[in-house]
Amino acid sequence: MRYEKFGISAIFTMPSVIRFLALAISALFLIITSPIGYSEPETNASLDSNTLYFYNSETNINNYVSLKIAFDTYLAKFGAFHFQPFSDKDTFEKTLIEKQDGGFLLSSWHYRILQKKIPMTPVLVGVSHGKSTQRKVLSAKNQINKVELLKGGKIASAATEAYTRTILNQILGGKSAEILAQVKLILVPKDIDALMAVGFGMADAALTTEDSLENLAKINQKQYSMLTRLGASEKQFLTLAVVPKKTAMNSAALLEILEGMSKATEGESKLRMLGLDGWRKLTQSELKELEP
Repeated sequence: MRYEKFGISAIFTMPSVIRFLALAISALFLIITSPIGYSEPETNASLDSNTLYFYNSETNINNYVSLKIAFDTYLAKFGAFHFQPFSDKDTFEKTLIEKQDGGFLLSSWHYRILQKKIPMTPVLVGVSHGKSTQRKVLSAKNQINKVELLKGGKIASAATEAYTRTILNQILGGKSAEILAQVKLILVPKDIDALMAVGFGMADAALTTEDSLENLAKINQKQYSMLTRLGASEKQFLTLAVVPKKTAMNSAALLEILEGMSKATEGESKLRMLGLDGWRKLTQSELKELEP
């Protein structure tokens, strides 16, 4: 499967005359600021047991500096705590293996992969609009009414390539290998970019959350009406907060700070940078569901 990275902004309200130019400028800007060209923050970070580590395979974050500054500033109110985002999956996993303290934020998809080789315990799950699970939906332009017609086309996604490939495999089922071998992936910063890429003819389909598709219906019915839903993934938990098995008090303190973020306006604004509006403890049945 081939893939490329670029992005577009939500510029669907612009006059049609300048829309093309705006898309081109936006794509250039996002190429420059994308994680590909980002200097890894973790290389100069002070990594210790007071650190909250973050990597999310479901989002193409394009400004790690802002994210780190925002969370460092918030965590500093509670003591000598730090926030360390990672743009590189392998570095994040190496840190998770080596550290026996602190807290780790990662997608439930990533957790299910890592739990087989790293001893850790999930404690909190992210909440967005009152829900802690989501489905990914594959939407295509109306002319594509069956998945076979995606061959030779482009699919836009706001997640990493590995995650996108896995979810598409799940949605396309037995036909996935043949179809994905002939599809180009376009990685964009946000779900709305993926959906608008289809609307503007820059992609043939988009992989997004159900919520993003519903939001498009609310804000731009015309663009929404141009899409056909081809399939959906199984439900998945939102971002998880996990701790190493052999953890200490610092992990508990970090989790307590996380759980309280939604109770303060400043905390809520920081959480929105992660696409969340709160955290809650996982129930016993959910913990069992997350077991291998």
